[in-house]
Amino acid sequence: MLDNRTETFLAVCREMSFTKAARALHISQPAVSQHIQYLEDYYGTKLFHFEGKKICLTDAGLLLQKSFNSLRNNEIYLKEQIAMLKNKRNTLRFGATLTVGEYMISGPLIHYMKSHPDSDVTVAVANTKKLLCSLDNGEIDFALLEGNFPHTSYRHRAYRQEQFIPVCCQSHVFAHPPATLHDLTAESLIIREPGSGTRMIMEQALEDADITLNDFANIITIGNMNTIKELVTADCGITFLYKTAVEKELEDGILREIELPSPGITHEISIVWKKNNLFDSSFEQLFGELFLTT
Repeated sequence: MLDNRTETFLAVCREMSFTKAARALHISQPAVSQHIQYLEDYYGTKLFHFEGKKICLTDAGLLLQKSFNSLRNNEIYLKEQIAMLKNKRNTLRFGATLTVGEYMISGPLIHYMKSHPDSDVTVAVANTKKLLCSLDNGEIDFALLEGNFPHTSYRHRAYRQEQFIPVCCQSHVFAHPPATLHDLTAESLIIREPGSGTRMIMEQALEDADITLNDFANIITIGNMNTIKELVTADCGITFLYKTAVEKELEDGILREIELPSPGITHEISIVWKKNNLFDSSFEQLFGELFLTT
């Protein structure tokens, strides 16, 4: 069981300020300083240092932060499992990026909820960056991510492979029929916000082709996928999306895939959870059941 000094240390790590940590925890700043001093005395090393007025973690502080986060996440999951045994109710808490949450998990969720009708289920839908923060803070147990993540901090397994395609309005006319990704740079490109998995994958695909966003005629950044599809339907630009996310529009003839002779882009959707988790076997069993339908 972690004590309040651990929570104080993690709060300072999040806020990088003793004052802000005290405010977030509703305790005094001297209490925060006392808690940090206790930990530094206990471990025999400095956990923070100052660069000018900016507070920074030492190498020992970084190691302790990583370890405390793992312990905290394990404790949260342990409490959930004990509560489940006591109340005879399952608890499922996970996150999904926008495309995954909207187009790829309804089937597995229906299967799981029919098998466990007494379950408490929470699904957080956000971009990759926010979901990784939620994982680090123990707010969710795992996440389905389409974007890139640091493999040194997280365990993962494949969920599914998805085609990632360029699309345009059905009636869009190109000045010259595109044959490569380079030929699309004359167009206005509509993209998701920084931090979203879709944008990360698109930027990586462009980088592999030696293209940057600045090479496009115009860049339009939109944080909502449905709005992006509406703008493309209105011929305001082109975009890149998972084929799953535009299957209906393609079938209805509203949008069309921009066919390129070059090899298509395929990306893995990953199930991601924190490393150093004491419940890996339980997670693997859960994944096998939850995603049995895929």
